[in-house]
Amino acid sequence: MSEIPERIEREMFEIRSRMAPDVQDLRQHVNPKVVSKQVSTKIRDRIRGTVTRAGRSLLDSARRQANAFGEVRRKGDPSALTDAVKSDPRPLILLAIALAATLMAARKISNGREG
Repeated sequence: MSEIPERIEREMFEIRSRMAPDVQDLRQHVNPKVVSKQVSTKIRDRIRGTVTRAGRSLLDSARRQANAFGEVRRKGDPSALTDAVKSDPRPLILLAIALAATLMAARKISNGREG
């Protein structure tokens, strides 16, 4: 009968010794610094992927509009360009914003030279 508690203690010791690396590994995985680094890396990767996809989409749309503009020059019919702009106005909007920013910068520079 006295060997049963010793055997149980020995088995518990063996189980604890086998679990020690797993518990240590678990502690490392739930460490707040590790978790926050993993989350920030995932967020950064997703944002990068989203921006890349949006950029490709915008470039494709700009190419379609440039091709439509070339077609207008060849055929003299502006309907292809208006259809391209109606289907996706982003490139035209960005062009307008860039033009406005350029004009504002030029005006600011020219006002600085006069004074």
